[in-house]
Order: sequence, then C-alpha cells, then structure tokens
Amino acid sequence: MANREMTNAFGGPWTEEKLKILELYLDFYTTALKNQPFKLLYIDAFAGSGAIQTDEEEAQQFISGSTRRAINISDKPFDKLIFIERNMNRYAALQNIRNEFPNRDIQIENADANDFLKNFKQDWKQWRGVLFLDPFATEVSWSTIETIGNFNALDLWILFPTQAIVRLLPTEQKPEEINSRWADRLDRIYGDESWRELYRINPQGDLFGSSGHQRERGVQGLIEVYKKKLELLFGSRFLRKSRRLTNSRNSPLFEFLFCVGNERGIGLASRAANHILDHL
Repeated sequence: MANREMTNAFGGPWTEEKLKILELYLDFYTTALKNQPFKLLYIDAFAGSGAIQTDEEEAQQFISGSTRRAINISDKPFDKLIFIERNMNRYAALQNIRNEFPNRDIQIENADANDFLKNFKQDWKQWRGVLFLDPFATEVSWSTIETIGNFNALDLWILFPTQAIVRLLPTEQKPEEINSRWADRLDRIYGDESWRELYRINPQGDLFGSSGHQRERGVQGLIEVYKKKLELLFGSRFLRKSRRLTNSRNSPLFEFLFCVGNERGIGLASRAANHILDHL
C-alpha cells in the first residue's frame, strides 16, 4: 500500500474521470504527432505525488496520478516531462518516481506553478506539448493563462475550481461589499472584475422595499464568464464543450476545459477532445 504521506489524500469518482480524459487525450496526442518533426513535452503544473487516495463508499484505494499516466504513454513517449510541485513531501515522492525511470528526461521542480510558467522558456519552433493545470483550489492566476496562450504550442487542459469560487461569491450581496481578500482572489482568477457581471440589482427589492443585489445564473454563470475570457484569449483554439465534475451528491466541483495550443492543430485536436468528452 502506498505511503499516505506520499499521496494526495482526496478524490472520488470524479478524480478517475478527469484522469481518464487526460490519459486518453495524451495517448491520442502523442500518436497524432509521432511522425511530425517536433519534440514532445508534457507539463504537469500541480503534479502532486504520483498517487491519489480515493474514498468510495468507505473503501479506500490508491490510483495512479497524472504524472505516472503521462510517463506510461507508450506509442510515442513524451521526449520530456516537467512536474511542478510546491509541497515538499509530494515533491520528494516525485523525485522517487523520476528515479524509477532513469532513462526518461523527467524534470522535477519545487516551485510555485504560476511563477515557473511565467518564466518558462522553450524553443517553440521545435517543441509541442500538453499542459495540465490541476490546482487544489484557486491557485491559477489569469496572467498565467495568458502566458500559456501566447506560447501557441501547448494544448491546455484546465481544471476550473467551481466549488472553491462559489464559496467566495455570496448569493445576495453588493459586489463592492464582498470581502476584499476574496475580491482580490477573484480578480486574480479572472484577470479583471468580470466576475462582478454575476451580480444584478434585484428590482423587486426585499421584504422592506429596499433594492438589493442578487447573484444570477448560479454555477453556470461563473463558468460562462471564465469561458468568455478564454474565448477572447484563444479565439477558435478554445473548445466550447467542457465536462462538469461532480461529487457523490451531484454538486459541481470543477469544470474541465480545453484549449488547443497551435492554430494548425485546431481541427484534429478539437475533434479528439470533443470525442473524448462526449463518449467517456
């Protein structure tokens, strides 16, 4: 059994769902580009430990995380893999994984994912790849998404933290009265104050006749605001279809979103991602 200190101690059916989507796409991606002149790169920006402990109906089990699944892609293995992990215990576990595969080019970074990606340099004339953004909560800054979009080289899977953002957004409140720390965090996630579009004046007022603000459109609204931002940044490289990941009570946890790295790959990559999201 895996050492609990060396695993991500959370997860459920949705965890396997997102990992299977990613795994199927990585398998497609490497096969599709195996006869192309590019070197292939995989980046896992919140890499974890390589193993995930799930708890389904009180039965604990351990499943392979995204890092091991990327390493095990075999038809055309990635030429280089970069795993970024800020937590020291999980970083140590990733070092052990690298030692298991001495013949693979695996780079382990103990760093903040936003800082690393904003300063990441690569010769994109020679390289193409896939980047997986799987934050624990609201760690991903919009400025990081902009940096990635401007690479024009990395297909991007983003796990958008729906539940964590809902907790920051009161249902009834004037947006200017939201806790300033929460507002700053939302500004960082969305890149601006576009999240305030979710609040509209309630013309019927309250029981005492005074007008108030009501957060409209619920979970779908906050996802749509983010999708609009992605569409403006990536244009036709952004895939409108996404997968909603829920817990056992069917409450939304994350939205799994996809963007194509380079415009020349829009057709093939979008069809593949669409197919996986439709049929898994």
